[in-house]
Amino acid sequence: MQQPPTFNHQADLVNSAIRFINAWFKQSKLITLELNDFFILPKGKVIGKDVVIGRLKGIFGQSDEYVGGRYDIIDVNFELLNDGKGMGFVEGVAGYRDVVQKQTKIVSGPFKLYFALQDDTWKIVNIEFPGFKY
Repeated sequence: MQQPPTFNHQADLVNSAIRFINAWFKQSKLITLELNDFFILPKGKVIGKDVVIGRLKGIFGQSDEYVGGRYDIIDVNFELLNDGKGMGFVEGVAGYRDVVQKQTKIVSGPFKLYFALQDDTWKIVNIEFPGFKY
């Protein structure tokens, strides 16, 4: 008898976070693949993915490139809810050099990416990352 597939949610969360962080360092449009259709901000405020994408384009547009990106994942946590849904987060520290007209500035600090599970896929629903502001 064949066993039903099991999901390694912790690995899925970590892999999604790594894809987001690497896309951030490359200022890549692929970063949007990790984002949910809506974001849940503090105090219950909800915004659309398009608003976040616009903000990312604005942030990336201010810099020529990011150099020397590094990160450490410190904690991963999740909770599975009913109906195949869940919530979780990945947190750690990240840093990179932000290059603007041959001038560099080090950007670093803690990060926390919040996720929601829907249809067996973890998507980011809130971003706390060095250099990112809503």
